[in-house]
Amino acid sequence: MTHSEILSGMRVLITRPEQLSENLALAVRNFGGHTVNFPLLEIDTITEESRVNLLKYAIKRLDDYNILIFVSKNAVQYGAAIIKENWHKLPIDSEVIAIGPGTAKMASDFFSCEVIHPENGSVSEDLVALPSLINVEGKRVAIFRGTEGREFLADSLKARGAEVDYFEVYERNSTKKSCQELMEVINENHVNVLTITSGDSLNILNRLFLGSRNTFSKFFHMPMVVPSARVGRLAAEFGFEQVKLAHGADTESMVLAICEVASEVHKRDGK
Repeated sequence: MTHSEILSGMRVLITRPEQLSENLALAVRNFGGHTVNFPLLEIDTITEESRVNLLKYAIKRLDDYNILIFVSKNAVQYGAAIIKENWHKLPIDSEVIAIGPGTAKMASDFFSCEVIHPENGSVSEDLVALPSLINVEGKRVAIFRGTEGREFLADSLKARGAEVDYFEVYERNSTKKSCQELMEVINENHVNVLTITSGDSLNILNRLFLGSRNTFSKFFHMPMVVPSARVGRLAAEFGFEQVKLAHGADTESMVLAICEVASEVHKRDGK
């Protein structure tokens, strides 16, 4: 089997926000797979005037922070836009940290600075294990993220004595699509692999599936690729039976896990 045939026969549902889906879709297609986009989250800029004004005020005090953390590419993109609008550059003395290599590269390109990131893994649990975040007592930390994100990172840093503030620079909203639309997309495209890149997306997917659990129970037998053990446990709790763990939500980790799923399928089918 050639490089371009590894994912032959794999029809992969990609649930990332539309702005972030293309890299994963292209990588899957390069390995011979077919992709179907069904974004479960929509990413939008902050528009509420009072929140925008508070954010602008906070950005102008950015040099009060010792550490700046960006938890996603969206956090970099939307954070950079408001920083450049209200502050000429990142504070020279601040340490910049990103959740994974892709986010780190984007931040480095945007801000022309060194960006630290975990060498293995790209979830909050990997972030808090960084040497730079072990001894943070008395330090001020700014976390750039979207609305309604996980509290694990902030809670962990606070427990170590840090003062933590959120800079919520974009909104994350659930898809407006229906259960019926999801079923039609899966059936019409003969989807046989599901991908999830966050706990929020998994919760939305589960809510959509709830209305069809009895009628379309086959979807819970379908392989699902998830980015972390935490999301994997949640998927198992929801009743998904074939959960494949990737080593992060980045494209390389997700594609590697999808390839492992394909290998298991091909062995089972004697290909």
